[in-house]
Amino acid sequence: MKNLRAIFIIIVFFSLLTGIVVRKTTTFRLDERIYLEEIAPGIVFYEKKGLPPHYPSNSNIIAFNSYDVRPDIKGYAGPIKVLIAIDNTGTIRGIKILEHRETKNYVHYMERPEYLSQFIGKSVKDPLAIDKDIDAISRATVSVEALTRTVRESSRLVAATLFNIEVPQEVHEKRVGVDLFIYLSLFLSTLAFYLFTRKQKRLLKLRDVFLVLSFLVVGLYLSSPFSVLHLYNFILLRHSSSFLFYGLLLSLVFSIFVAGRFYCGWLCPFGALVEFIGRLPLRKWELPEKKDIIWRRLKYVFFLIITGLVLFTGVPEFGIYEAYVTLFSFHGNILQWTLVILMLFVSLKVKRFWCRFLCPAGAFLALFTPSTGGYRSSAECPQSNPPDPPPSECIRCNKCLRRD
Repeated sequence: MKNLRAIFIIIVFFSLLTGIVVRKTTTFRLDERIYLEEIAPGIVFYEKKGLPPHYPSNSNIIAFNSYDVRPDIKGYAGPIKVLIAIDNTGTIRGIKILEHRETKNYVHYMERPEYLSQFIGKSVKDPLAIDKDIDAISRATVSVEALTRTVRESSRLVAATLFNIEVPQEVHEKRVGVDLFIYLSLFLSTLAFYLFTRKQKRLLKLRDVFLVLSFLVVGLYLSSPFSVLHLYNFILLRHSSSFLFYGLLLSLVFSIFVAGRFYCGWLCPFGALVEFIGRLPLRKWELPEKKDIIWRRLKYVFFLIITGLVLFTGVPEFGIYEAYVTLFSFHGNILQWTLVILMLFVSLKVKRFWCRFLCPAGAFLALFTPSTGGYRSSAECPQSNPPDPPPSECIRCNKCLRRD
């Protein structure tokens, strides 16, 4: 495992370094001018000028890139750049998302013209707030709030500066971080119970309660299972406005050093689902131990390859092959949904097939799991681990823990 850890660190370093150099020398600059006709048909725009930067026209309409005006507003994985056209009355005449780094599985509906059309005809004096005059999108709350705030605040600043329109002042609302509070409450209570059952194994039956909670809370309610996309965006310095984003990362790092792959065995909603499926009384496929060991290496191979590709290109979307992202975002293409269905089906016959052989999040956690004693494995093992398994393959369910 030390060798794999070293390979991972080397890949991260050289992929980032070469990626930065290549992207600087071959930077593709999005030509926003090609979309001007789309957001304001029939209007002739001139070259960008002024402060804030904008495209004047032969009419009473101007267009601008929101990022030129309010680059500080960020979504879950960075700023959302929007091309906006407004007229001299402060009415939004057209809008198009130019670029964003949000996970497409969650924000696909936000990109659709029918959703963006809600902004058209609105005045910069309107609230332009979620659940007031702009629809919310389930499972994409942070991204939609960032989009709405970006459009609202950049449009108001442009209207006030260029058209002398009196606009409402931005209200800096304190973000309570309810989602973060819910997640941390579950994380800390689960971790405490895990530590308690290391001494009182008779209560281990209650582990199923925490598995159910992880599925309901982390998976369905928060829709935020740990993904390698969190890791990639953090390494690429794509700052998030979400407290949950950082809370999830920090809690995972903390749990690795305290309890290894604790997340996999107690808090992963997809892991909980496939574990329950694997308990169904169906005849299982027996995998020879040598093949089982070899196949488990696949998750590291895929993870290292994808890590190098993502950090070199700067495109996290190359890492979207995680079945749980598709399942808990309720969105994906045919290949992604096929993978989800296949993994759930195979889990009927092979315990935690995805976790053992393919999961990139599990591979990352395994790379940094410290050595620990006492876990011998048994017939009850959710991972079907061999006797005296390596720490990297143990998900700390505590069923086989020996304290002698």
